[in-house]
Amino acid sequence: MTFQHIGSSEALELFREYQLSQNLSPNTIRNRESLLRSLERHTGVLVDADVFTLRRYMGREGIAPATRRTIRDAVGAFFTFLLDEEIREDNPSTRLPVVKVPKGTPRPFTRAQVEAMLTSGAYWRTRVMILLGYYQGFRVSQIARVHGLDIDLFTMTIATVGKGGKEGRLPLHPVIAEISKLMPRDEYWFPARGGRTGHIHGSSVTERITDAKRRAGITDPRLTPHSLRHAFGSELVEENVDIRVVQELMMHESLSTTQIYTRVSERRKTEAINTRSSMPIPLHSGRNVARAA
Repeated sequence: MTFQHIGSSEALELFREYQLSQNLSPNTIRNRESLLRSLERHTGVLVDADVFTLRRYMGREGIAPATRRTIRDAVGAFFTFLLDEEIREDNPSTRLPVVKVPKGTPRPFTRAQVEAMLTSGAYWRTRVMILLGYYQGFRVSQIARVHGLDIDLFTMTIATVGKGGKEGRLPLHPVIAEISKLMPRDEYWFPARGGRTGHIHGSSVTERITDAKRRAGITDPRLTPHSLRHAFGSELVEENVDIRVVQELMMHESLSTTQIYTRVSERRKTEAINTRSSMPIPLHSGRNVARAA
């Protein structure tokens, strides 16, 4: 097996340019590079990694199934690119196993927990981040890039870019409409710092909301900033909003993804079981009556 003489940094840069030409979202490109650099740090190789190295990396302890699948997808895209560009003569990712991921279950914040985070001493911009997640169902990457020009108070809509670079314009919640009057009209709501232009990274949104969660005394490790989005979807289902409407509001490609949220409503389960009509409970078996007859 022979390889062109190319270092990992150069390979990653070529891969980045290729993904940009595919019109993949900056978030997807950044996450893939982070995973690939992590692979190199853990194994000491990248461009010339073999299938056994990749399997050991994917199979190491403490990795969630969904993360294993994400790693497989990133590795697969990278080595397919290397093969197509003749940087490698083979593609070791084709021999990686399919990762079985259990069906997800929602892990939403309760309304009381959201209120606790909003009154935990969090700064104004952090509170706005929390409300965008809770009332618009935005992912952290969507929150990070909100711009004043995304808001249209005349049509009561907000423009956003969802997973995979999917653009959309969604109904604007009245709470966010009111907040928009206090935020920059022609700038990013959460501008980058340290001399950088543009908006902050999604990871910064994660850090700020996580800090608000800690301040609020919420210790459940399953609750993350993404749980605000889960609360959004779960509460819509709880209010009997049609599942197709929920799918559109959450910008899910697949209805099966949205249907995860239909399993969260304990109230609806209770209501369903209580529709079963009652019957008198006999105090005696009736055996003696049957014998006498």
